[in-house]
Amino acid sequence: MGRVQEVGWVTAGLVVWAGTCYYLYKLTKGRARSVRTLAKNGSRVKMETVVGDLANAELEKLICMIEMTEDPSIHEIANNALYNSPEYPFSHEVIRNAGRISIIESLLNNPYPSVRQKALNALNNISVAAENHRKVKTYLNQVCEDTVTYPLNSNVQLAGLRLIKHLTIISEYQHMVTNYISEFLRLLTVGSGETKDHILGMLLNFSKNPSMTKDLLIANAPTSLINIFSKKETKENILNALSLFENINYHFKRRAKVFTQDKFSKNSLYFIFHRPKACAKKLRVLAAEYSDPEVKERVELLLSKL
Repeated sequence: MGRVQEVGWVTAGLVVWAGTCYYLYKLTKGRARSVRTLAKNGSRVKMETVVGDLANAELEKLICMIEMTEDPSIHEIANNALYNSPEYPFSHEVIRNAGRISIIESLLNNPYPSVRQKALNALNNISVAAENHRKVKTYLNQVCEDTVTYPLNSNVQLAGLRLIKHLTIISEYQHMVTNYISEFLRLLTVGSGETKDHILGMLLNFSKNPSMTKDLLIANAPTSLINIFSKKETKENILNALSLFENINYHFKRRAKVFTQDKFSKNSLYFIFHRPKACAKKLRVLAAEYSDPEVKERVELLLSKL
C-alpha cells in the first residue's frame, strides 16, 4: 500500500508540474502577443515592464520546476516556452536580463538526447550576444566532454560540435578545449560529411592562431587522417582541409627549430608535417582524380609548401 501511495504521489506531482509548465507556456504566448501590441503602439517603457514582469515571475517558477525534475516532457515544454516558440521573440532577452543562463545546465544533464540537443541549440543561440559569451563558456568543457562521447553523427553530437565551432572563433576559448583535439581528429576520420564540416571549421579556428600550433601538433592523429583528401569528400570539406593543413604547415615551418621531434609522440599530428611523404602522395592522387580546377590549384599550392 505504501509503495502504491508513493507512486501515486510522484505521478500526481508530475501531472501538476506538466500542467503548470503548459500553463506558463500558454501564458508566455499571451504575454508575447501583448508585448508585440505594445511595441506596435510605440510604448517601449510598457514593453520593457511586461518583459521584466515575466522574468521575475513566470520564468522564476519555470526555472524551479526544471531544477526539480529530469522528466523529459517537462523539459520539452520548458525548451519550447523559453527558446523555440516563434510566438515568443523576447525569450533570449528575458533570460539574459534575468541572469538565468544557468537554467540550461539542468537541460544539458537530462538523460534524453532530444532534450540535450535542444539545450545545446538554445545555448548556441544565446551565445550570439557578446555579453553572454563569458556565461556560456562555463559550460564549454562539459559540452566538449559530452560531445565526443555522443553517438557518432547523432543530432545531439552535431549540436555540440556546432556550438564548439561557434565559440572557438574567439581565441580565448580555444585553449579551453585543447584536451579534446585528439578526439576531434578521431571524429574527423570516421564522421559523416556534416560532422567533418563542423570539426574542420573548429580546427580552422585553431590553425589561424599561432599560439595553438603546438596544441595541434601534439594531438594524437590517426594515420587515416590524410584520407580527408579524397574525391569522395565534399568540395567544401576538401578546401577547408587544405586550408587547415596550409595554416598548420606555415606555423610549423616558422618554428621548426622549436618544434623538435623529441618533444612529440610518434602518433602525433607533428609527424604528418615532419614526414610529409604520405600526405604528399595522397594529395597528388587527389589532384589527378579531382576535376575541379580550384581544388587542383589549392592542392598544388600545398604540395609546393610541404
